[in-house]
Amino acid sequence: MNNITIQEEYSLPSKGLVYGKPFDPVVKLRSMTVAEEMKRLTATENPYKTMSEIIEDCLVTKLPIPVYDLCLGDYQYLLHKLRVVTYGPDYSLSVMCPFCGNFFDRSINLDELKVNEYTEDILKELVVDLPTTGKKVELRLQTPRDLDKIEQKKKEMKKQFPDMKEDPTILLNLESLIKSIDGQPVNPATIQNTLKKLPLRDSMKIMQRAEKISGLIGIDNGLVSECPNCGREINSTFRFTSEFFRPEID
Repeated sequence: MNNITIQEEYSLPSKGLVYGKPFDPVVKLRSMTVAEEMKRLTATENPYKTMSEIIEDCLVTKLPIPVYDLCLGDYQYLLHKLRVVTYGPDYSLSVMCPFCGNFFDRSINLDELKVNEYTEDILKELVVDLPTTGKKVELRLQTPRDLDKIEQKKKEMKKQFPDMKEDPTILLNLESLIKSIDGQPVNPATIQNTLKKLPLRDSMKIMQRAEKISGLIGIDNGLVSECPNCGREINSTFRFTSEFFRPEID
């Protein structure tokens, strides 16, 4: 049997401008095969690494950096396009109306979701003046590798400190997001102790800014639906379900 795959060309929403060296953002992506699906279904402690490798395997034109080290906006964009080139753009999901409680199914076209592309305004958003300490913090764009690393560190901390009752997620997220403080690169050996003493108001400023930045590059996850029962307009967010990589094939 000939290895027949579909290939499509796409351009990364970052335009290749948020990395150490700018690069051509245009890539060609082929559809997944059984080999990639076998890998996707294999149990792993590093799900983002696995999915990044699958995307990498399906890139006909290779990038100068691993998919694992792309910003999340570029990674999620390629994830969506991999689904489109493999199964098509139609995607079904269930929506609940918060006004009348009605559940209904709707279909969306993944190719019609809004894509936010890089602008120079993003660079301004990466610098945050903290309201309590007055420190100037420079943020970085998280990557799939960062998200796997956060989960790995959580497991390591629980093994090292089995009696620890606190959830370290916010601490590890802050550690992952901060590139420098007052112009000085963070010290990996001391950053956690520094962050534990950070006023909560300052930490919330960082997390809120990071959330804002994450929406400036990549697929816009906002969805607008109309409830067929009460006719009200519903604002919701895109959700990954089993339909994303295991759709019904007519």
